[in-house]
Amino acid sequence: MAKRYYKTTRHYESVFVLKPTLTEEEVQRRLQEIRETIQKKGGQILQEEDWGTKKLAYPIKNFQHGRYFIFRITSSNPQLPNDLDFYYKISDDIIRWLNFQVKVKEEKNA
Repeated sequence: MAKRYYKTTRHYESVFVLKPTLTEEEVQRRLQEIRETIQKKGGQILQEEDWGTKKLAYPIKNFQHGRYFIFRITSSNPQLPNDLDFYYKISDDIIRWLNFQVKVKEEKNA
């Protein structure tokens, strides 16, 4: 019987929206807390992007705008997205978020 190979390292993207009323210092503090949470849970941040403040499609918690961020993460911990969901849910400064697994295409060596 053929052996199956399971990848233990997964790639994720985490998109979240912060309140537009936060100062730059508060935003940086919140980002540092998110980075530390990801590292404590066994994740490694590959890339961070600040998409800036954008108008929301509909009001969320009486806010018309939000500051968008995306983190590209790799981890061998399959519970990482659930842990991030919990962290985002209890945070008052994060008004919306989405975590999802990304399929990475492997390059075949010829």
